[in-house]
Amino acid sequence: MEPPFPAVLCLLAAAASGAAECPSSAWIPFGSNCYVFLQDSLNELGSMDDVRDLCKGNASGADIISIKNKEENTFILETFKNHWKGPDYILLGMFFDTDDNSFKWFDKSEMNFTNWIEEESNEELLDTCASMHTKSGSWRKISCEQLPLTGTLCKAASAYEKKYLPDKTALTTSLVIIFTIVVTVSAGLFWFLYKRNISSASGALCVPHHSTAEVPYSDETILIDEENEYTA
Repeated sequence: MEPPFPAVLCLLAAAASGAAECPSSAWIPFGSNCYVFLQDSLNELGSMDDVRDLCKGNASGADIISIKNKEENTFILETFKNHWKGPDYILLGMFFDTDDNSFKWFDKSEMNFTNWIEEESNEELLDTCASMHTKSGSWRKISCEQLPLTGTLCKAASAYEKKYLPDKTALTTSLVIIFTIVVTVSAGLFWFLYKRNISSASGALCVPHHSTAEVPYSDETILIDEENEYTA
């Protein structure tokens, strides 16, 4: 079996070339994702679906921005200040789900982090979208009919993540195969050692024991010896 070192080196090399793993030089890497701010042809967009289609058309697997944690929110805020120089507000890729009265990301990721600037009652959120203030990083609820379409922020998983990180099913299958191989090899080794010990023990029992047979010393023997002595 080949050692795992080449695979590890490939992973390290891919991680070191983070920028090269994004769809193009226009995208900026952060963590395991890439980000791009698009400002072209937005006047022709009239709905959230149009905005999402714009993102999807620029990279495989791309979608309108979702924000998973405080670090990602801070990265977006700082990048707008130093690089994108975009509008005051950008649209966030979430919608209000009336089934359970909560906001959800379009990319179906968990809503584990929020940064709302204000809270409103659910009754006022039936046709509500969300935006981010690019000067403070705070989120704001707005009417979906008044979307800030002066620019859209798109997000895509980096090629590194897609190429090198296995999904849960593949990882589980690999672990099962490895475990099976280890158990099979261990059982074979145990059986070999067991058979060798049995053979060694059998060989030790079959070694012949040589002893000198003693001839009985009787009166008859004494008489024969005396006769031979007399004849001589």
